[in-house]
This record gives sequence, C-alpha cells and structure tokens, in this order.
Amino acid sequence: MARLELHGISKRFGDQVAVAGFDLSVEDGELVTFLGPSGCGKTTTLRITAGFETPDTGSVVVDGSEVTGLPPNRRGMGMVFQGYALFPNMTARDNVEFGLAVRRRPPAERRRRVDELLGLFHLEHVAGHYPHQMSGGQQQRVALARAIAVEPSVLLLDEPLSAVDAKVREELRTEIRRMQGQLGITTILVTHDQAEALSISDRVVVMNSGVIEEVGTPARIYAEPRSAFTAGFIGAMNELPVRVASRREGLVERAGRRFAAPGATELPDGAAALLLVRPESLEPIEAAAAASEERPVLRGRVDVQTFLGATMRLFLGGVVWGAAAEGDHEIEQLAVDVPSSAAGRWPVGTELSVAIPVGSSRVIAARTAAEAAAVTRRPGSART
Repeated sequence: MARLELHGISKRFGDQVAVAGFDLSVEDGELVTFLGPSGCGKTTTLRITAGFETPDTGSVVVDGSEVTGLPPNRRGMGMVFQGYALFPNMTARDNVEFGLAVRRRPPAERRRRVDELLGLFHLEHVAGHYPHQMSGGQQQRVALARAIAVEPSVLLLDEPLSAVDAKVREELRTEIRRMQGQLGITTILVTHDQAEALSISDRVVVMNSGVIEEVGTPARIYAEPRSAFTAGFIGAMNELPVRVASRREGLVERAGRRFAAPGATELPDGAAALLLVRPESLEPIEAAAAASEERPVLRGRVDVQTFLGATMRLFLGGVVWGAAAEGDHEIEQLAVDVPSSAAGRWPVGTELSVAIPVGSSRVIAARTAAEAAAVTRRPGSART
C-alpha cells in the first residue's frame, strides 16, 4: 500500500487554474520531488496535501485513510516552510521539542528524542541559541529536526533551501537525503532547482501550468525526456528539427540523410519531430573525418566559450549538418560541452565538427505548427 495517495486533485483561484487532475502515489520511504517553474502548481499541491488549502475536487489519502477534510494538525504530517518559521523566543532545543511538548510526551522521552535529533543534524553546539543567533543553514536544520521530531507519516518540504547560499544549499540537500534515507521517512520536496531535484530524489514529478508533464527517476527524466517542456526545463538541450523517415525501422531524416534515433518508433511516418541531444553527448571529431563518419555530423563556428568548471560549453553559430542539403538554413545555435583542459583546441572563431553518438539522442513530436514548419525552414536551435 502506498503511504500517500493524491487522487484527481484540482484547485482554482478565481479564473486561474492552479492544479488540474493531479494523480500520484508515493511509496513508503520514498523521496519524491515536485519540480517546475514558479506558478506551475507545485506549492499549491503541497499545501493541499498538508491541509492548508482545500481542493475543489480530489482526495488526499494517507496509509489508506482519507484525510482530505482533516485539519493540518490531524494528518500526521510534518512540514518545513521556505522561511523556517521558527519560534523566535525559543532556543534551538525548545523549537525541536515543541511538537513533543504539545503532544504531552513524557519529559524523559522528549529529552532523548531532542538529543537524538540535535546529534543527527549536528546542532549540539547551538542547542541553547535563539534563531537570530544562528546561521541560515543552522536555522533550516532546526526546522527539519522540529518537523521530524513527532515522527510524521509524511514529511513535506516547501522550497527548504531557497534562503541559503549555494555552498550551504549543496551541503543541506546532501544532509536531507542522508536523514531521509536513515530514518526512512516518506518525503515530498517542492523546488524549482533542477540540480536539487535530480541529486536527491527517488522520483521527480515535472509540473507545468498546473498539470503533471511526466514522472520518473532522475536518470530517466534527464536522459529520456518524454515532453518538449521537460527537455527544455531540465538541463541544457539542443533541439534539432527532423522528420520521421520510417517508424518501423526507427529512422529520422535530415539534410538528405537517414539515421536511427530512439523514440522514432513512437511517431508516424512523415511526422515533424525534434531530435534532442544534450551538449555533453556531442562528440568533437576531426574535420577530415566528417565526410566518412557514419554517425550524423554537424559543423559550425565557435562563437562563445562558457567556463563551467570541469567542462567548457562551446556555443556554435553558423551550424549546418555535415552534408547540408541545398536550401537548408543554418542552425541558430548549438551547445557542445568539452573538457576544460581541451577547450584551447577550439578558440572563438575556429571551426568544429561534432558527431551524434548512437543512442545519445531522443526524438519527440514537434510541439507546435511553427516547429513543424521549422523542419523545412531551419535545421535546429539550442535551449540552455
């Protein structure tokens, strides 16, 4: 039995649809992230789950019992808010102990539990400090400890790391995953941060305009997006218009050349489509080898180099397919990732040819009529 079930959740605020037809089951001990841009409905869905909002339609089920009509304090959930929401007149220890005291747990049990959580979150040295005496990271750890002190059935995290700096955010997301795995708490995390969602989730729910775009493991969502929105929202993605040449054989066509691409078997023959390729998947090759290369090849001029640490992202302009057909226009932009140590081989202004390795791309249907027309108007563009 799933620990948490959301059935047909919908919510409107006036004329605005915040959530529409949201269905999801979360297994015991699973960490699921709601990921999407601002206004996509992820926080509204979380607040409905917690009981702070009432859905127009649908139900919330915890451990097989419907809790849709119950107030937040009777749902057996713990919640960590974006702004910590610590009691300013209480020390770290008192904040963590608060929920236990409200539930009239015996003093000895409260002390044991609080000591255990202060140790779990490395807060022993600030146990007697008030919120204003603690850093943002320490306050967030206290908020997490307070939320799980009462051993909730489900832990809800609403953008918990948005108020801390990048270094602390990275440390805390690792700590959240460690804590969640160690305690086995079923957890829902809301974030707009792709790295946060991909790094610590068991599954990611990608949301857009109040609906679920797709659900999957971080690896599957990143490597095999099923929608153009997901492909463009998560990470950098090159989008190259193609046409399905043979559904049966899984072939697409561009610039007079056919080649295999995963996903082509899911679209009808002749359909306008987008070939999705991550910048890190493109493989630089020698210009002299491009003519004999069996894999699809693109070539262009390095316009910009962007340092990303271990990698350098090269943005190519004037890009065409290796054997561009007459009348094919240039691609607006192509992003290619190369090791920073090797980036000196391709300074700005130099020509670069890249191959698309077999299995490294995916084909999805073109989103709009304009994109379908782009198959005959231009070979592609890059979304980063």
